[in-house]
Amino acid sequence: MNRFTLALLTVIVGASVAAAEPVKDTATASFTRTKKLKGKLTLDAKNEPIGDTLKEISSQLEDQKLGALSVTFDVGVSKNTKTTFSCKELPADEALDGLLKTLDLGYVVISKDKDRYDGWLKLMKGTSRGYETGAEPKGEPTTEPKPVVKTEPKPPVKPEPKPVPIEDKATEQEEKAAAARLTTAKELLEKGKDTEAKPLLKYLVKYCANTKAAVEAKELLGKMN
Repeated sequence: MNRFTLALLTVIVGASVAAAEPVKDTATASFTRTKKLKGKLTLDAKNEPIGDTLKEISSQLEDQKLGALSVTFDVGVSKNTKTTFSCKELPADEALDGLLKTLDLGYVVISKDKDRYDGWLKLMKGTSRGYETGAEPKGEPTTEPKPVVKTEPKPPVKPEPKPVPIEDKATEQEEKAAAARLTTAKELLEKGKDTEAKPLLKYLVKYCANTKAAVEAKELLGKMN
């Protein structure tokens, strides 16, 4: 075997080994996949836009200290698609599977270091569940496991969840609706009806987080506490 043939075989074998190595998740994508999507959900959506259902999922995960679930929609997938789905205390990934299965939709966890969408879910047509179809992990690694060194138990370090809303920017209609609620809340505060104003402010912060009114509502709640 001449030197040229040997060098060519070395390059081919090296490329094959590199291609076989699985792509590792970023820290944020791993947190979404292994922690956030394991949070428990209780849903009862009846002919509601999928965008609203996803907001409710995000809110429940935030209540569990797992951070907001940020979602982007692929071309051809509308956040206004109506869905009916219910579950009780079901892991988020299983709930999403049931929710999306009826709509012939799938999702992937975006894993791109230093990208604004890192750790987000991307909804798309198809049956993907966390990974692009065909890119799922293939079994367990064949290398010998490293010896385990016993140490004192330490609390797990969780990456800081990105406080990013599901939608990049609120629509004009959403801004107007949020502004109207804020105006009502302010009028109640001026009349000394804090108890009635507080639920309106909380609603804005929880369900209209991507609007200007939500920012002011959060400030007002801070002053009330």
